[in-house]
Amino acid sequence: MTGTNRKIRILFFIGSLRLGGAEKQVVELALGLDKSRFDAAICCINKGGDMVEDVRRAGVPVYLADITLFYGKYNPLSWIHLLKNLLRVNRHIRRQKPDIVHGYLFTAYIIGALCGRWAGVPIILASRRSLGYFKDDKPWRQKIENYANKKTDLILVNSKAVWEDVLAREKNCEGKIRLIYNGVDLQKYRVGGGNPAVRSEWHISPDDLVVGVVANLIHYKGHLEILYAAARLKPDFPRLKFVLVGRDGGMLKPIEEKIISLGLKESVVLAGSRGDVDKIIPAFDILLLASHQEGFSNVLLEGMACAKPIVATRVGGNAESVADGETGFIIPPRDPGAMADALRKLLNDAALRARMGAAGRQRMEQLFSREALIRNMENLYLELVEEKIR
Repeated sequence: MTGTNRKIRILFFIGSLRLGGAEKQVVELALGLDKSRFDAAICCINKGGDMVEDVRRAGVPVYLADITLFYGKYNPLSWIHLLKNLLRVNRHIRRQKPDIVHGYLFTAYIIGALCGRWAGVPIILASRRSLGYFKDDKPWRQKIENYANKKTDLILVNSKAVWEDVLAREKNCEGKIRLIYNGVDLQKYRVGGGNPAVRSEWHISPDDLVVGVVANLIHYKGHLEILYAAARLKPDFPRLKFVLVGRDGGMLKPIEEKIISLGLKESVVLAGSRGDVDKIIPAFDILLLASHQEGFSNVLLEGMACAKPIVATRVGGNAESVADGETGFIIPPRDPGAMADALRKLLNDAALRARMGAAGRQRMEQLFSREALIRNMENLYLELVEEKIR
């Protein structure tokens, strides 16, 4: 409690509540905080998303700021429109009177820091969820972030790799960084038994081997390397299926063309965006992540929660979640040959798949549970309130 013996008010800032790793973490946290000590609300910088109504029904208010450059970035009217929206967000913060503003992802934690400090919020937090490659060709983003860091009390990172990246790229962050790993609700994820209904939906036999990929179709997620690896494996595993789950982020057409050119039409299922990851992962035999960059992947945690062996690239925090040789294999990025070799080991050995899957579930229970995430965040919030407000 604060000095007035009331609940601690936390206002989360995020771009939207569409399906995504960071978005799901915000929802898990907002819904999971101890309601006797915390009041949570969410502000979406852009439009809402698939999870908005579910969150509202669960009792957490969601405010849609809908901040866009409505007339295009080169039209002065857009910037007038943006300023009006920022003023509206500022008024919303003043009405809410949060003790803490906690922003997730670049635009949200920039706006959260600037508007929150302007509105007199005592504590400003910013969560870094990925490496900073997206700023490489836009140096103005780094300058804005450096300025926002002056207004930010603490920068939270979800992996050691992100911590090192923040130190290497950013200014005004020394002594402000704290590591808290992601967590997932283990009770949601089923171990064993597969999911025949989902396999049937994809026209996949119970006897087929399935490599599952849960990653939006974005250029840095490595889908083309996956297809090259699939082509290498097809002669030895004619009933092997690759299921690609995720919304189109600009790569659907190149992926479809590559599937045809490699003769993989019967081997690859494009499953689109799904909100029931906890139900589809049990239908896989192996979970594969081929990203060229990551912060700390939630889907790897979800795969281990379902006791699935993992093959993932050595980028970002992947090697922090997956124990190489124990819960799966860590491979070089952009290397279809190494990917095919690692998958081949697992495809040829059901006992190895079972052993690595069980080890992954155990690792999840020890390190990456939802309960651990929420406990660590609650303790942090209480610590900061004790320092800054009481």
